[in-house]
Amino acid sequence: MTQQKQVDDRIYEFDDDFESLESIAQNHHPAKIIRSILTLDYLANLVTILRDRSSLLELVTAQLFQHLLKVYQHKLEAVIQMEGVEAIENLPHLKRVNDRNQGDRIEFVFNEKQIKTYLRTSLSEFFTYAGFWEELANAIGTNLVIQAIASLETRIGTQAFSALTDEQLTRSIQSYLATLETDAFQERIEFFGQLSCQDLTKKTIKGLNLPDCSLQDIEKLLGLKPKPPARTETSLALDPVAVIPTAIPIASSIRAQLRPDLWQQKTDAKLAIFQHRSKTNPNNYIEHYITNPGDIALLPWEAAEQIINKFGFDTVKLQLIFAARTMEENEPWNSTFTLKASDIIQLLGWDKNHNTSLPDKRNAVATTAYALSCLLVKSVWIEGHEKRQVDASTPIGRMWDVLIDPHGQMDWTTGRIEKPEEVYITVRPGLWTKHFLNRAGSRAKEALYQFGYLAKDILQIDPYHHEIALRLAIQLTLDARVRVRNQNPYGYRVIHLIEEVLPKPEIDRALQNKHKARDLKTRWNNALKLLMSLGWQIEFDPVTYPDWLQPGSTAPKPEDWRKLKVIDRLFQAKLTIKPPHPIPSLLAKITEPKKPKPSEALPVKELTGDQIRDGREKLGWNRKELGGFLGLSADYIGKLERVDRFITPELDPKLRKLLHL
Repeated sequence: MTQQKQVDDRIYEFDDDFESLESIAQNHHPAKIIRSILTLDYLANLVTILRDRSSLLELVTAQLFQHLLKVYQHKLEAVIQMEGVEAIENLPHLKRVNDRNQGDRIEFVFNEKQIKTYLRTSLSEFFTYAGFWEELANAIGTNLVIQAIASLETRIGTQAFSALTDEQLTRSIQSYLATLETDAFQERIEFFGQLSCQDLTKKTIKGLNLPDCSLQDIEKLLGLKPKPPARTETSLALDPVAVIPTAIPIASSIRAQLRPDLWQQKTDAKLAIFQHRSKTNPNNYIEHYITNPGDIALLPWEAAEQIINKFGFDTVKLQLIFAARTMEENEPWNSTFTLKASDIIQLLGWDKNHNTSLPDKRNAVATTAYALSCLLVKSVWIEGHEKRQVDASTPIGRMWDVLIDPHGQMDWTTGRIEKPEEVYITVRPGLWTKHFLNRAGSRAKEALYQFGYLAKDILQIDPYHHEIALRLAIQLTLDARVRVRNQNPYGYRVIHLIEEVLPKPEIDRALQNKHKARDLKTRWNNALKLLMSLGWQIEFDPVTYPDWLQPGSTAPKPEDWRKLKVIDRLFQAKLTIKPPHPIPSLLAKITEPKKPKPSEALPVKELTGDQIRDGREKLGWNRKELGGFLGLSADYIGKLERVDRFITPELDPKLRKLLHL
């Protein structure tokens, strides 16, 4: 409805008032006069005055507060009756009081002024969205004009009033309204505001649909924030080199996110499926599916494709963070951890992007976490030989169970928190971790427990400018643990890496078109340059990867360089790529056979986890006591002893001195 149409409607609502002004009805056109006075500019100015100077918001806020409080108490009693008083014990705004005479009762503990301020802000935005201010301005404006007409007729007399033309009457009323004293005008605004208060409160309550609201919905409407997770559960401080699981479900799910072209439609069930089979044992396979976050029902291809399209570098980076954080749990399948979106933003380097607001970045993290919560995994994997075989077959389950909890101002127009002050993301690693990250049990089971190391700098690589670099870094990170036992674990042929990180059609186009080939070579060279700047160690095979072909080289090309296409030469070239220090040495330790413990601890060049444990036990200290001397947690000491964390140069002398090593 346009503002002019609203003016017309308000005019007809006041027919009775016009009938009392017989001289107007006989000599003038009241609707035309009011329309000429209540212009869009006048109404806009009136809306501003109402917002800034009217007490209407305070009046509606007070009434709405009392009504919401009664509804909240009613719903609270219903929850206690059904689930017991324990169901609300964690709410910070409620207090359980034990009274000898009345028994247990619940008291509210909140700041009434703070809640009313919250409600007032929400109402102001809601009124603007719903057009309440414009509607009220139309009603008040019409009444002001009617009163001005009556006042003018009384002041100049009926005969003089009747002699006025419409144009003269309009100018007189405009002049009269412009010269109204501020106090008198404010008094009229307040009077009309009080008349409208009840009506607006009823409309607001009706729009909120309170009967269908849950207890949590009412809490959000009142701005009552649930108790945030404990700080110990929300910390996210990854070391420069972090331990991550490299078990096959992690590797396959990352590939499923980076290669949407490899998803297929399962013809018999019309489901979306991503499958990875072992190259050495075709009976071993991993499958991924897409589901809704609220249940385990698999989505059909059309619906699943919408989720698959949300996958990409952001979901992969967030999964790497989830994976690194999972390694800090002793039994991840029985554990949950909570991360703050603000911490994730910094870890991803998004805080350096000033073109996007912080609330929008938090929403982007939440959207990314939502996509991960839709990813399912089914694994059938056997490790070991003969009697030492371990079947890691698992039913279909989630890769990650994710709960997204935004905190901030509720936007009543959408029913959501559009600009969150924080988003808490609680993660429960899927049950696949029990099969692939369980260190307990037989030696054969340990074959499933595979972990590697993540250079934290990878998370801050910008995929929009350095796509191949990020794809390479992720692929090489996963490869490093898998190839660690190879004779040359870091040796690659360029084409093999390219095939891992780019779709085949893109490679084919480069082989067929010289411009595409030149573009791909440039992107490849830029990727290697970036990795080298981040500490990756790259060596080029002098025979297959000559100086003139290397990134940034100004060496002259040989006379016969045209005998073979440059792109073909590049694809067949060999190079060695090692992750940043100290990842290669840490991975090398994984493959070293355990040495028998010497009868006496002998000094060695590098301090080992066994030495730390032996030294601690000789002194009769537990992990907590040793950690107390060093300012570290008992859990961190355990990671040092298990070689899940490497010993920094700063920590080494402190450990030797304390443990007499």
